[in-house]
Amino acid sequence: MYAVIKTGGKQYRVAPGEKLKVEQIPSDIGAVITLEQVLAVGHGEKSLVGEPLVDGASVSLTVLNQGKHKKVRIFKMRRRKHYRKSQGHRQTYTELFVSKISSPLGAEEADATEAMAYAQSRRDRLAIAQGEGTAALAAGWDAARGRQPEGDEAGASTDDLTKVEGIGPKIAEHLVAAGFSTFAAVAAASQEQLQKVLDDAGPRFSVHKPDTWAEQAALAAAGKWDELKKLKDELDGGKRA
Repeated sequence: MYAVIKTGGKQYRVAPGEKLKVEQIPSDIGAVITLEQVLAVGHGEKSLVGEPLVDGASVSLTVLNQGKHKKVRIFKMRRRKHYRKSQGHRQTYTELFVSKISSPLGAEEADATEAMAYAQSRRDRLAIAQGEGTAALAAGWDAARGRQPEGDEAGASTDDLTKVEGIGPKIAEHLVAAGFSTFAAVAAASQEQLQKVLDDAGPRFSVHKPDTWAEQAALAAAGKWDELKKLKDELDGGKRA
């Protein structure tokens, strides 16, 4: 089954289970929205074309992500006029998952379990980027692995690893995914273990050096914030100058 929908001044042919990027729709990640601007639907050999819309037809979509496309660069110049102008633009988009199509020809629904898990991961990354800590992401990874906290760990809180100089939101995400979700865990890790997390994350992260992360994390775990601040003042990007 398929449908032709209209949003953002453009038309898209969609089917249950597909993903697509459209002009930005103001909505929270993980929300389910319904579009009723359905221009046509098809089911098997039957099809309906609206005039302009198909009565009683709608498409349910799950918001997976809100983001921006790659930057488009615009460069203008005029010869011999000493005129040059450079601009850049990144168009915003909303990534959607087609979860259900309803129409007079029938209805078809796709399993949205994987899509909702992906949306949850995007929400967690957004929370880290906004400085809300790594607790949500750690819980999400544990739930995805079917892991339940045991013993003292069940009541333990997840620390904000970005307080360690050299660990940004993205690196914190990879550390949590690898099981280093607290200051104590990072402090107990060897430099080789931390470097392996960076290497596994790709060349963008492998250039970072976790030389002082364990030392900083140990001070944070002990609550020695003044000493941590003094140490961070001596560092440059998490490394000793």
